[in-house]
Amino acid sequence: MKTALLRIPRHWIVWTVVLFALTFGLGFAAKSIPALRLAAVDAAVNSVNSSLLDRMALALDFLDRPTVVAAVLAVTFIVVLLIKGWRLALAVCVVTGLGWLTTLVVKAVVAEPRPTAVLSHILKVSPATLSYPSGHVVFAAALVAALAMVCRRVASRTIILIVGGLFILLVAWSRLYIGVHFTSDVVGAILNGVAGAILFAGLWNLLARRVFPGDRKSAGR
Repeated sequence: MKTALLRIPRHWIVWTVVLFALTFGLGFAAKSIPALRLAAVDAAVNSVNSSLLDRMALALDFLDRPTVVAAVLAVTFIVVLLIKGWRLALAVCVVTGLGWLTTLVVKAVVAEPRPTAVLSHILKVSPATLSYPSGHVVFAAALVAALAMVCRRVASRTIILIVGGLFILLVAWSRLYIGVHFTSDVVGAILNGVAGAILFAGLWNLLARRVFPGDRKSAGR
């Protein structure tokens, strides 16, 4: 019988608290000290533009829409199901989805307005929603973290982290390119995404040990 447990940090509660503390700390610091937002990076990223880059950035803009998130999680479930079984497939989707939703709490607490600087290459008017952290990047980071927790072998986990890291950077680039986030927003989003994934992975393992009595072994590293 395949395990339902994810490979999480041994002291996952400590990691969760530390990462969320860093997430909130960066958000409040950037809100209080505008220089920490690194707003000039947005303009620098936006200044290197082309029609191809426009299409890439606007395509990634759909990443946090519920229907797109559902589709990504459905594909992820099927792939992990075929490789690792339905328990871990469900775990990845639950951890990613709930980890992503933690951004709503961070956004509401920090309450950072969207960037107002005028870019040289405007693709999208900044929406009247909160900026910190980037929900798109939180989703990407939570997904990559959850997939890494499924891997039992160092080689497969390394591949996931490298490919996933490039994906996270691509999504982060798109948010700066469009101009709807500060650099601090995407950095905080990575912290938020990993923190949310670790939190719900730890809770998943606690629940899995009760629901699946035969799966008692430790999943800590």
